[in-house]
Amino acid sequence: MRHETAAHAACRAGSNEVARSWERCESLYRMDPSRQWRAEVLSSTELRQINDCAAPLLRVGLPEMQSLFSLVRDLGLMVLLSDARAVLLARCISDCHRAVCRRLHLQEGAVWDEGLAGTNGVGTALREGCSVALTRGDHWRFCFALLESHAVPVFDGQGQLAGALNLASFGNITTRPVAPLLREALFQAARRMEEQLLRGSYPGQRIVTLGPARGSSGPLVAVNEAGDIVGATHAARTMLGWGAGQQGPVADHTGKNVNGAGVFAARPVGVERAISFREAEEHVIRTALGLARGNVSAAARHLGISRATLYRKLKALEVPAPAGGG
Repeated sequence: MRHETAAHAACRAGSNEVARSWERCESLYRMDPSRQWRAEVLSSTELRQINDCAAPLLRVGLPEMQSLFSLVRDLGLMVLLSDARAVLLARCISDCHRAVCRRLHLQEGAVWDEGLAGTNGVGTALREGCSVALTRGDHWRFCFALLESHAVPVFDGQGQLAGALNLASFGNITTRPVAPLLREALFQAARRMEEQLLRGSYPGQRIVTLGPARGSSGPLVAVNEAGDIVGATHAARTMLGWGAGQQGPVADHTGKNVNGAGVFAARPVGVERAISFREAEEHVIRTALGLARGNVSAAARHLGISRATLYRKLKALEVPAPAGGG
């Protein structure tokens, strides 16, 4: 009986290995660039559930899509929005796009994950977390040879990846000459979406910028009535070393705002060092004073706090109050 059990175990192990081999072969076959594209499309019930989860993204995204489409429709471009799992949520297309959209499954509910579709605008922008420009011949599958895609990731109010915004065309006219303009239009739309998502996450809080925006995320922070930073965008978190999804800081016994470790989490590779929350708060206050040209009252209004509170913070941070600051 013991030998029979061992034999059965060996047989099962062999069967499992065969099954894994078939799965690997199927994966390779599915990713064969010459193979015709057959998208995975969610059912209407599944899509409704996805849309419910993505309701904040759709709320801020649909107006931006319409605005983008009004700018690019004469260039033969369509506008697509996906969630963070590369499921297409919405599209803005012309009548001339309908046949191509049917053939390539550029439709709501289609999954354009890079692991399924190979290199593509939506899936690759999500996988890499940065902007992607794919012109003719850059896509993985041969059937996408004439498909051109310009995509950027969109981040939510907690600095997490929320989805991707994509401009796409299919035809013989290349978008290369206008690629920088398309990318900048996408960046601006994605940043506006991100700001609205941040405001939705921290209603009633003052939104302050930490500097010029680059890419699809702007360095914005949410400041409460006490002048404390309670939230930040992806770019601001990267700048300050605050991890995505991490909640606002807490006050220690001295009243200084710090996270559980006393400083922000370590920065990603390539960023010089972590910045303490004290430094981050000082940066915001100095920025506000700079924008107000040293006028303390105006800086306080910009931060959404009282003049007395700002003076208290200047003293606690050992920042000299501007002479005759108002």
